[in-house]
Amino acid sequence: MNRLFSLLLLLVAGTVPAAAATIDFEEFNLGDGPTGSFGTYAWFLSQGYEFNGGNGPCGQYGCPPEILIGDSGSKSLGAFNGWPGQDGYGAQVFISMRKADGGAFAISSLDLVLAGLGGTSITGTLAGGGAAQLSVPVGTGDWLNLELVTFSAAGDNSGQLGATVVELDNIVVAAVPIPAAVWLFGSCLGLLGWLRRRQS
Repeated sequence: MNRLFSLLLLLVAGTVPAAAATIDFEEFNLGDGPTGSFGTYAWFLSQGYEFNGGNGPCGQYGCPPEILIGDSGSKSLGAFNGWPGQDGYGAQVFISMRKADGGAFAISSLDLVLAGLGGTSITGTLAGGGAAQLSVPVGTGDWLNLELVTFSAAGDNSGQLGATVVELDNIVVAAVPIPAAVWLFGSCLGLLGWLRRRQS
């Protein structure tokens, strides 16, 4: 009986969701730079999550995102090229995000600014591989099982004036625990083994 209780306890523990955290970039100061490397580009590290990015005209490998300070003094992470009165020709900006340990994560909400006359996109990779379908509202569907997510904006390539911007703030994230189905499967195998041993 004690073994059965232990197995049930493991099953319940496996279904408890990880605690959520809010990434608001308030620990950074204006002018803070990247703290390491994430692929070809530089990144910021906040609460166990890495952020990298760049904008095309800054150089061959792009420029890292930077800390922005709003009118109220709150901070955010942004990558941008130009401003409303500047030619946005050829501008490309993006910010990518992943867990530093490579694990799966969920995004339940965020403040996001995406602007580009040539279009914007949000792409991602699911934990375990495969392209994420991120056309559903944040906090639903594939937003809850990500390995990588990239927010991108592009200039129009026709010489029109306009800013190209990606800005992130107040990202509510949580690590994705081992699925309850795995615990259930393991618990069932353990229970069958226990029953078989008891019968013999």
